[in-house]
Amino acid sequence: MRADDDRGRWMARAADHVDDHVGPIEPLASAGIEWTDETDVVVIGLGCAGTSAALGAIEAELDVVALERAGDGGGTSAMSGGLIYLGGGTHTQQAAGFEDDVESMLAFLAASLGTPVDDPRLVSYCEESVAHHDWLVAQGLEILPVFWPEPGLEPPGEEGLVYSGGEDTLPYAAVATPAPRAHIAKVPGAGGARLMEVLLAAVRRTAVDVRTDARAERLVVDDATGRVVGVVCRIDGSPAAIRARKGVVLAAGGFAFNEQMVEAHVPAANRVAYKLGTDGDDGWAIRSGMGVGGAVENMDQAEVALPITPPRRLVQGVVVDGRGQRIINEDAYYGHVGHRALFHADGDAYLIVDEPRHVPVNAAGFRVTWVCESYEELEAEIGLPTGSLTSTMAAYNAAAAEGHDPEFHKAPEFVVPLIEGPFGAYDLRVDHALYAGFPLGGLSIDVDGRVLGRSGVPVAGLFAVGRSASSIARTGYCSGISLGEGTLTGRRAGHAAADNTGV
Repeated sequence: MRADDDRGRWMARAADHVDDHVGPIEPLASAGIEWTDETDVVVIGLGCAGTSAALGAIEAELDVVALERAGDGGGTSAMSGGLIYLGGGTHTQQAAGFEDDVESMLAFLAASLGTPVDDPRLVSYCEESVAHHDWLVAQGLEILPVFWPEPGLEPPGEEGLVYSGGEDTLPYAAVATPAPRAHIAKVPGAGGARLMEVLLAAVRRTAVDVRTDARAERLVVDDATGRVVGVVCRIDGSPAAIRARKGVVLAAGGFAFNEQMVEAHVPAANRVAYKLGTDGDDGWAIRSGMGVGGAVENMDQAEVALPITPPRRLVQGVVVDGRGQRIINEDAYYGHVGHRALFHADGDAYLIVDEPRHVPVNAAGFRVTWVCESYEELEAEIGLPTGSLTSTMAAYNAAAAEGHDPEFHKAPEFVVPLIEGPFGAYDLRVDHALYAGFPLGGLSIDVDGRVLGRSGVPVAGLFAVGRSASSIARTGYCSGISLGEGTLTGRRAGHAAADNTGV
């Protein structure tokens, strides 16, 4: 069979693949593939992780072809708030007047993310954080060393440093000395677009061969060894097959927009009104990695944010579930509030306040839904069990009168008796409030982004970074981890590709 016939065969095999939207996507064997291009590294996806991987490979003096399904790079990273979680004593932290060290950063993240303190990826992330901060600045990212005191969301001005994971609240303030670690580009409001402008401009200053409107379809493996040696794709609608001498880097997002895949792994995340991602987060990269033997992990976990603040004064209220019971210290990071409300209270939650006429609409548009003269009437209006909210508020107010919160240890400045009627409740049920989130699971990787098989041995020739890989965030999250981890591990993967045995 000649080359034209071979090409027809492998394109037909790609087209004939039956997609169940959930299971592994089987690769193509290299026999019969007519390569249309050849390079050292193929990077699939140009969000923050993919651009960083491409830049890392260029730093390692490798040839790079980058495939981007859209008309330009950016993806979910460009749509994000732009917080980048970095610490350990960055120049930005120091210039803003904050002390930090690797040990404190590691202790906090281990506790808040639910990740073992000796996890190699977490340790590497913390140890390399200062140098990575400097690398981003060297690419052109400008960060103003000014602290913004309202935690959680990106600052409205150009301030470059903020608390983003409850570092200054219990239980974490007792684990490590608090320090703000979320860095953001010097732009008003969301900084994701600016971060991607900087990284894409850095890519354009290099020899990276960027192909846009490029849709990856199947990985290609060597017939004899099973090593990933390239990818079959369509570029501007035309078929192409690109051989990768050193490796393929999957940076094509997660699976937030694949409803079937979410339902199979973390169905509660399908109830979230605002999924953080784009339609490119369809699970292709994860499923393709699975198809060549890659293991997945943490697929049943998701980040879920419930932004009850700003303004910060709203944490003086009390969050209860459908049984009328408190579920968390209200001054916690809103990602932890959302996770607790969805996964532990089944998305049935309410924020209780007093004097509702004087309580503002919050930044996410949440407003008081019910107003009653007593807690007895309020629990009836909401539909809570008789006596539940009444007893909860009686116990809370008695302790608050003495400045204490013995149940959840909310910071004393926010512990005030809620006794001035009328009383109100914000409807925080998942079907009525703005929950935002995405799955945290993905391909299992090592510290350099190499995809690991179920036995723990790397899949030869394959890397995964960003949302295509499982996050260091296991059962919790901090805003800024995705961009921080994606850019740092992406660059490491680009470097590590240089060490791969060629094909």
